[in-house]
Amino acid sequence: MKATTFAQDRTKYQKPETQNENHIHITQTFSKVTKNTSANWSYSIKDCISQRKPKAAILIYTRNRRSGSIVIGAVPLVLKACASLSLLGFGKVLHSEIVKSGIECDVMVGTALVDMYGKCQDIVSSRNVFDHMPERNAVTWNAMICGYMRNGDTKLASILFENMARKTSVTWNEMIDGYAKNGDIAMARQVFESVPEGLKNVGTWTIMVNGYVSNGDMKAAREVFEKMPVRNFYVWSVMITGYFKEGDVLKAREIFDAMSMRNLVIWNSMISGYAQSGMCKEALDAFMRMRGDGFEPDEVTFASVLSACAQSGMLDVGKEIHEMILQSRIELNEFVLNGLVDMYAKCGDLGKARLIFQEMPVKNSAPWNSLITGFAIHGQCRDAIEVFSRMESSGVKPDGVTFLSVLSACAHGGFVDEGLETFSKMEKYGLTANIKHYGCLVDLLGRAGKLQDAFNLVKEMPMAPNDRVLGLCLGHVEFTPTHLWQRMCWNWQGGNIILFPVLRHRKQISNDGTPPTTMTAGLIVWSSLCSPV
Repeated sequence: MKATTFAQDRTKYQKPETQNENHIHITQTFSKVTKNTSANWSYSIKDCISQRKPKAAILIYTRNRRSGSIVIGAVPLVLKACASLSLLGFGKVLHSEIVKSGIECDVMVGTALVDMYGKCQDIVSSRNVFDHMPERNAVTWNAMICGYMRNGDTKLASILFENMARKTSVTWNEMIDGYAKNGDIAMARQVFESVPEGLKNVGTWTIMVNGYVSNGDMKAAREVFEKMPVRNFYVWSVMITGYFKEGDVLKAREIFDAMSMRNLVIWNSMISGYAQSGMCKEALDAFMRMRGDGFEPDEVTFASVLSACAQSGMLDVGKEIHEMILQSRIELNEFVLNGLVDMYAKCGDLGKARLIFQEMPVKNSAPWNSLITGFAIHGQCRDAIEVFSRMESSGVKPDGVTFLSVLSACAHGGFVDEGLETFSKMEKYGLTANIKHYGCLVDLLGRAGKLQDAFNLVKEMPMAPNDRVLGLCLGHVEFTPTHLWQRMCWNWQGGNIILFPVLRHRKQISNDGTPPTTMTAGLIVWSSLCSPV
């Protein structure tokens, strides 16, 4: 690749609408609309929604609203945009304008309000609108039922469902999906079995299969899958993904091989499944086979193969994938950009990773985590800590992965104070430390020679130490007199659990657990281990 910056590469190759896409799309829309009519504005907003640009739809509506009256045809579309972005505040402002304009009685407007409030988790307002609507249709009822299910109230959803006079296939599907997503797979199956034959379509079957997969019951999912009279590509991909998540790669491949026809979604399921299972070579092989079959990769494909390159450290292959991305003219969305940052960071090209990171227009926690992890695993621990500090200053909330990477960097860099301070910040962000975080802290203290502190931490952990934590303890045992470990172990309930692997690590216990009668110089005899010090 020529020595151009990533920003130049991106401008050269990306789709025009991704360059400040909302502004460009609005400008193009304004140039097409010559008359300020309701039909024109509604069409423009509908065009934005269909292209998955809800922000652009809201901006167009706002500009038009300033210059004239409310456009009835556009209101449901703008409410849909609010729902997709969870913009409850703007939705309430729009609701106020609707009331002032006297169009709240329109069934499409009312239904859109019910849907918007439900998706924005204001179920009380959603029900209030529903109850005051002079006219409701099946879509209105379905939106209210979906709102209850989305907010975890299966009981009220069920009551509404029973009171609905004319249920559609969408109604039944919403109930099945809602129960499954709320973890009540038995009720989901009960509703599924009750669906009138004329209303049970491929979507109904697919939702039931997906419900079992989401709840970790692949056996039941397979049973329903095998009974399906007709299968779509999506349900095949659900089964493939489910088997990969269960760790059954062979059955995932079995489903894939059973297909007479495949589409890009199916290939993406295989490639991402292999990548997430750490089978990087298989992921890249599947990618090449997919291209050989004539399919062009999309954003999901590239994100998966970049992950495979990152895990396996294949920088050269990753660079080739990067070149393909630029040449393909796909949209460089957050998943692709973060995939590039992650790949370059983990493969050791930290300069390129930082460059792409800096050019990202919007950064969530994922690219920050990738950069921090990259610096940490390549020994640039101080840089990792500095990036974390910048992340906090930027207002992006760190997550559990962030803290794990920073703690690892502190441990490997010997930054004890920084590590302890970082660990204490987890509570500030409403995060609960898990066994991995405690393991990093144990490692940090052990590397710094603070063995008593490390042991005290193990004692005070809210969960029992696992093999990894014990292994981290063992990593520092060579520098610890055995009598010190003995003393610490007897002060901890279950101390023998630690002491036993410590001694085995020092080859003082045979594989069958038989202790030697004597110890090498500097070590203690077995008999002294049988009584407290």
